[in-house]
This record gives sequence, structure tokens and C-alpha cells, in this order.
Amino acid sequence: MTVPRWIPFLAAGLFLAAAITLAILWSRGALRHPSEDARSPSAPVACAPLNPSGPPPADCPQAKPPTQRTP
Repeated sequence: MTVPRWIPFLAAGLFLAAAITLAILWSRGALRHPSEDARSPSAPVACAPLNPSGPPPADCPQAKPPTQRTP
């Protein structure tokens, strides 16, 4: 059985189209994992103290003293 002449060209074209689509999505950041998102629920980098044993910066929510809760 012989393979029609257009099938290898179709396969190469589909592979090229997939590679171009992947490159475009990658360059626009559409293929990022949600853990890489800047809007993650973890604390912002600005609130991380330079010295881990030191206090957090004053503008961080963690730097405010805790308030007493009413029962």
C-alpha cells in the first residue's frame, strides 16, 4: 500500500501549526501554571522581612499588633 503524496505534507503542516500556536501562547503567558500567578494567596514579597528572625515591615498586615476578640 502506498501513502498518498499529500499525507506527509499535511502532517508537517499540522505539526508546524501546533508549534506556532504553542509559541504564541507561551509568549503571551497563557501556558503559566496558577502557582506562578502574581495574584497568589500567599503573602506578598514586600512583607517578607529581609532578616527572617526580625520583625516584618511596618506596612505589612502581619506587623499590626493583634486585637483582643470579644466572645
